[in-house]
Amino acid sequence: MKKYKIGFYKKQQGIFTQEVISSIERKLKKISNMELFTDLDYKKSYVRNGKVYIENFNLSDLDIYFWHDTVKQVEWNGDNYFLNVLKALENNCVVINTSESTRIVNDKYLAHLALAKNNLPVADFALVHLANKDALKNSFNALGKSVLIKPRFGGWGVGIRKVDSLGELFDTAELLLSFLPTDQQQILLEKYYPNDISKWIAVVVFGDKVLFGYRKKSLGNSEWKIYDPEKKDGKGTYSEYVNPSEELKEISLKAKEAIGKDIIGFDFILTEEGYKIVDENGRPGIYPQCVKGANINIEKEIIDLILSKIDIFKKNK
Repeated sequence: MKKYKIGFYKKQQGIFTQEVISSIERKLKKISNMELFTDLDYKKSYVRNGKVYIENFNLSDLDIYFWHDTVKQVEWNGDNYFLNVLKALENNCVVINTSESTRIVNDKYLAHLALAKNNLPVADFALVHLANKDALKNSFNALGKSVLIKPRFGGWGVGIRKVDSLGELFDTAELLLSFLPTDQQQILLEKYYPNDISKWIAVVVFGDKVLFGYRKKSLGNSEWKIYDPEKKDGKGTYSEYVNPSEELKEISLKAKEAIGKDIIGFDFILTEEGYKIVDENGRPGIYPQCVKGANINIEKEIIDLILSKIDIFKKNK
């Protein structure tokens, strides 16, 4: 029987304590057709002649490589070393999570674009160059009487600005043009939908399975967005478990397929047009109370996700 070489890297964070990570590794080692390699931090790797190494260990000899970590948002603008490493690794093995899906989910414009292409209910949006006043005007009129200016690379609701007039949009564009470098003189506009933030819900997906939903308390001064400027809810203290409706589960699974990331979350607001996706999260909240509320075993979910890729590896070979 072939033994599949599995590389595993999970950084300690939140529910993933060292005890939980060690337990996952022990369980993976007990699977008869697996040979497990641990402590393979892709951030310590390099590429030589198309193969990926950590010191003298060749990761490209692996069949499957699992990683679940944060790449700092400031590193997403432009070329990214870590994505280049993962892309090279994908030439030889199945990677959880892929470089392309990671690149897409961390860029709100690309993520919205992927969802729109697949006819999913993402908020109406536009990408506009700040110096193009005609484009700003046309986009504002098409999106409605109020629009949101959103950072393409961001989170926690920080940096989102609501503008209620074309003049205000022009003023903001002029301000941004005065200090942004040339390659960043573009903005993502999104239609503002009146909504009750108590109906906001996030849905977490692992592979082909919806794990759970949750709601967050807004910790900033806003009546229309979930806002946590000081990142007080990093451990989910102010979040509560919610069982998503079948409609939201179906939309979330289709959205996951559109972006392609194995571990992902989607934020929904309820509008007059129905639910709209307003954010895509490559690192969704996997909070202990939500795991408990959904009655799931997070160790089993990680292991099942890895096992599900063995058939994909067979097909690719």
